[in-house]
Amino acid sequence: MRKTILLKAIALLLIISSCSDDDDGQDLIDFTVNFSSETVNASEEDTTSEITLNFSRSASEAGTITVAYAGTNAEYGTDFTTSPDGASGTLSIPVAIGDQSASFTFTKLEDAIEGETKSVTFSIDGFDNTDWSQGATASTLVSFTPIAATSGVVDSENGGATIPNQVYFDFSSATQTTVQRDTWEIALYNGAENHVFLNSALAVSAVELIGVTDLLAITETSNLSEPMELMGLNAMFQPEPVTVNTVSELLEGLPVSYNQYGNLDEGISFTDNPEGTLEDTAFSEISTTAEENYVYIVSLGNEIPIEEELEESIEPGTINTSGDHRGFLKVRILSDGNSYTIQYADLAETESYNEVTVSKDDAYNLTAFSLTNGETVSVEPTKEQWDINLSGVFAYYGDSGGLVAGLTYSDYVVHNNLGGAGVYQVIVEGDAPTYANFSMDNVEEASFVFNNRSYIGTGWRQPYGGPIYEDRYYVLKDIDGNYYKFMFTAYTSTEGERGHYQFTYERL
Repeated sequence: MRKTILLKAIALLLIISSCSDDDDGQDLIDFTVNFSSETVNASEEDTTSEITLNFSRSASEAGTITVAYAGTNAEYGTDFTTSPDGASGTLSIPVAIGDQSASFTFTKLEDAIEGETKSVTFSIDGFDNTDWSQGATASTLVSFTPIAATSGVVDSENGGATIPNQVYFDFSSATQTTVQRDTWEIALYNGAENHVFLNSALAVSAVELIGVTDLLAITETSNLSEPMELMGLNAMFQPEPVTVNTVSELLEGLPVSYNQYGNLDEGISFTDNPEGTLEDTAFSEISTTAEENYVYIVSLGNEIPIEEELEESIEPGTINTSGDHRGFLKVRILSDGNSYTIQYADLAETESYNEVTVSKDDAYNLTAFSLTNGETVSVEPTKEQWDINLSGVFAYYGDSGGLVAGLTYSDYVVHNNLGGAGVYQVIVEGDAPTYANFSMDNVEEASFVFNNRSYIGTGWRQPYGGPIYEDRYYVLKDIDGNYYKFMFTAYTSTEGERGHYQFTYERL
């Protein structure tokens, strides 16, 4: 009898609790509004800037945010305008139910003259909803001349649980550049040497056919000039030798997967090294002697799944980043030292091939190229204008816990090693300062890692979609000598959807 009464009491409490949550929203955190950055650069090249206000959670009701402004040597209508219109002295920013942020557009009409300070400070002035409040970053300064950003909270635009986008972020300008990760397969190095990189965010891989210079002579039925002695995994995920004699056999182990072939002991990998250095890329260094450049078969990676077309919806906290395989192409790349010539064709093609020449551009680390569209693609910003890349997906052939195979990671972050950025991690233990207490006096120059883009990786979160580590953060030194500390605070939305990274940063 006592047990029955106890069970009924528990059930009643659950019903009361459920009704309380539904009726009065007590489970919602406070709704606060912050500018995404304390500073924004309105450079000569950019006439418009999108200024973002981030919310602590999705809006549960509609409303309006009022933003005021004050100019230094800048007048509305003469030096700048905004959208929504701010001629009255304030802007009214609408918020709809479900919004996680809001924004307005700043348009620069006149540049600052040499030696002149010109800026506009925007401040949160109020709300038409009494339950809303200002966050810690209640204003932002838009400068007409370049200044290094001081701090901010960044919500990345990676796009959700299929992680369709790569995001490049530059701390000093507080800007993120978004590019869909399936718009390119290879990238050409613009430095003094001649190198080709693969799109690791799309799981692109490539194998060199030693001695083969005739692109049209190779088809799926071709025999290799000599057998390749590789390693693979059997059905029990144990390594075993694999001898490959034909192109068709080679294709079985070329795409990135647990079944990918390789032989690390012999230096054979069909992906670039995870460190992102010029050494140990899948493509050998491109020679200026044409006869020394051989044909490659390139696996084009995997489609980005379209969530609306999936048979089952992606549950909160989970991801689906790899769709159908995109096929293979045969590729040969030449160089004269100042440009690259890319020859490529379908694997079955024996009559003709496509050829495109791409000049080097030393403003960029890499020039991306789409083999599927036959054109260069704007991907990376200039080498001085990005520090970290929230790649979302990252693939390479390597060793993980003793399993040597093609590995794919999600929620992955790399830094601009080719552009000269350095980074290191601080774990709060012993005498190490907390994130809040870390200052320029705590910077350890010898700790910066400049030659390994994968240093950050997934080291900021626990494995298998686990929570973010709260005991660590990162210190970054950019190419201009600015120092920043930054810490990841989320990689899901407030509704639990993966692919929404958030981090906070501060210039030291």
